[in-house]
Parts: sequence; structure tokens; C-alpha cells
Amino acid sequence: MTSLFGRTAWFAILALAALFAVGVQLDREGRRNPSAAMLVPPPLLSSSLQPLAQSAYGGKHVDAGLAYARAMVRRRPVPAEGLGLLAYGELEKGNKDAALRAIIRSGDRGWRDRFTQEMLVMLALQAEKWDIAAQRTLALWRIGINDDRIKGMTAELLSRPKGADAFAAQVGREKYWANAFLPWSGLAIGPDALRKVAGSMASKGARVDCGALSPRTLALVRMGRAEAASILWRDLCAKGRFTEPTAFAFREDLGDDAPIGPFDWQYPEEPGLERTFTQGKGGTVLHYRNREPLRSVVAKRNALLKPGNYAAYLDGAARAEAGFRPIVFQIICYAKDGSGRRLGDGQMNAGATDFFIPDSLCESQEILFLSGRGEGEISSPRIVPR
Repeated sequence: MTSLFGRTAWFAILALAALFAVGVQLDREGRRNPSAAMLVPPPLLSSSLQPLAQSAYGGKHVDAGLAYARAMVRRRPVPAEGLGLLAYGELEKGNKDAALRAIIRSGDRGWRDRFTQEMLVMLALQAEKWDIAAQRTLALWRIGINDDRIKGMTAELLSRPKGADAFAAQVGREKYWANAFLPWSGLAIGPDALRKVAGSMASKGARVDCGALSPRTLALVRMGRAEAASILWRDLCAKGRFTEPTAFAFREDLGDDAPIGPFDWQYPEEPGLERTFTQGKGGTVLHYRNREPLRSVVAKRNALLKPGNYAAYLDGAARAEAGFRPIVFQIICYAKDGSGRRLGDGQMNAGATDFFIPDSLCESQEILFLSGRGEGEISSPRIVPR
């Protein structure tokens, strides 16, 4: 009898051990598979608490989510995830102070955990804790997170003057994240905030890929964001050689390999077209020779001309072969959405070439000088109102 009882007890212990092992295994699997988490016996819940809490919150079952989050913090007090989930539930219940306390502790422990950091940013914004919001927002950018969610939170932070101050104060010798942040910032945040952030990055030696930023600033001008383009380029890339929108003279001081700013002249490579530069009495002289029958772009640049009548002047001499116009002046208008339309062509001559800028769908312009087969020297481009 005793032997039978002992064997029964032994089998019961083995069964309990097996059930315990299965439960522990299910709990581990539950962290990756929410359906497995639902099968874990409550006394064995540990790793599965996180997906259960997230699932409850996702289903708008805040009380159940809070219960799972509190259990997670009790059983695993050190990891940041439990505190982050607890903060989320407290915020959903309207307990902002409790949520902020939990998320600050969570943020200190899990600065690489995206959920925790995003929660901390959201809570800090609501509580107007600008330093915390700026610190955690920068942490997300620095680890390579730059999706629409973090961009939205960053835009909200930088829309507040104190938030922009806090963000600008915490940037440093940035490199990789800056090359994603800066083109977006030109479109998404106001000039005052952009000026603070770009100025701070410049003063602290941020390492900006100006070659990559260059085409983005050109595009910003054509999308009605010329001020943003100017701020970014002047502060971070121009190195004291910023071309003002109203300065139309050719320049040679930028250097052959210097990236192009938003209002610099551009000299695109064209088949059969050669260019050289010399210094004349009136400034830089562009010498060109086009061997191809197709008309080629000798020089082009962005402009910001207000609606009205204008006259374009160009010094120099152009010699075209028979049947070709020597120098053609062309203007393309850009609307704020970046769409463009050509106003027409005008042949440059010894006098003025008149043109008109309409008062709609022409927020900015692109000015081009083109040449058919031929050669010449041109200098001192000028555009004056009539």
C-alpha cells in the first residue's frame, strides 16, 4: 500500500514538473507569440506579461493592461519595459503624475527601447518637461529611428519655443542622424526653430553631408521653403560663401568640388559642351563652346523674383553657327507643390531681354542660359525690375 502511494505521489510530482516545464516554455514562447501567452497558467506568467499587457491596451482594456503591467513590474522590476507599460496605462487612466514618474524611471533603464522612449517623449510633451522631451527625442534620432511617428513628436516639440531651445541645447557633434533630420526639418518646422537648431549644430561642429543636403535645399526653394533652405545652407555648409537670392553674378570662389547652395549657379555636364572661367574687369567670365547641335544648358540657378516686369542683361559675345541662336534666356516657374512650368524663351542680345513674372504658381523660379552649336563669353548677369 505504501509502495503504491509512493509511486502515485512520484508520478504526480513528475506530472506537475512536466506541467511546470510546459508552462515555463509557453511563457517564454509567449513573448514572441501572443497566442501562446494566453495559454500560460497565471502563476507562471512572466515573459508573457508584456504581450498580454500590450494586447489588452490595444483592445482598449486599460484596467486589464494595467494589471498585467503591475504584475510585470513586481516580478521583473529592473527591465524598462514593465515601467513603460505601467506608464502607458496610468496615462490612459488620466494619472499623469504617476505616468511621468514611471516613464522617467523606465527611460533611465531602457534608453534604447523604442516604446519606452516614445512614451517618455509623449508624456514629457504633455507635462511641458522640455528638457526630457528633447533628450529622449534626440535619443531616438541617434539610434536611427526617423519614421512618421518620431517626426510628428519632433515637430510638436520644435513648434514650442522652449522645446526648440531645449532641443538646440542638447545637439552635439552629430553625424549620421543629422543627414536624415536636416532635409526633413526644412519642410516640417518653422524658421525660428530651424535657425536655433541649425545654429547650435554649426557651433558644436555637427558633421553634415553637404553633398547630400545640396539637392534637398535646391528642392526646398522650389517648394516655397526658400528661407529654410537658406538657413540650413548658410549655417551648416556655405563656409562664409553663401550666395544671396539677388546676387546673379557668376562666381569662381566656390571651388570645383564645392557642393551647390540653394542660389548658386550650377554648370551641369552636357555632351559636347566645354566651359572655362577667367577673371575680367566686371568679375568672373564664363567661356563656353558647344560642339553639339542640341541646345545645352550653359548655366542655371534658382531665383526668388516677385510678380512683375523685369529686364535681364548679360555682358559678353556669343557666336553661333548658322541656324542656331547664340544665347537663350529661359525661366521656369515653380509653385509651392514643386510643380514647374516654362514661361518661354528669349534671345539675349546687347540690350535687355524683357520678361514677366506672374502673380500665381510662380513662388520661385529657375533661370537658365542655353546655347546651340557655337561659342562665346558671358559675364555679369543682371536682373532688374522694370
